Amino acid sequence: MAKRPYPNHNEFMAACNAVARERLLNRRIVEVRYLNAEECRRLMWDRTSVVLVLDDGTTVYAARDAEGNDAGAIHGVSKSGEPFVLPELNL
Repeated sequence: MAKRPYPNHNEFMAACNAVARERLLNRRIVEVRYLNAEECRRLMWDRTSVVLVLDDGTTVYAARDAEGNDAGAIHGVSKSGEPFVLPELNL
């Protein structure tokens, strides 16, 4: 059996948090749009989701799961406490 890269869930969460901070912290969103048909084709997706383009060229988009099996929705809560959803859409 292969050795687990992280001995426990807390260490795995800490590593995931570190990657998220490295990629996203102090970045600025410069564009918000839905993935276009060509981008979805490259991802082998039948649906599209919101993509955030950051000031360093990084793109961030929602997927159905960690394996990237089709587009996903983004859920959030506004500063005023209002929940919102940016849904995945048919192409």
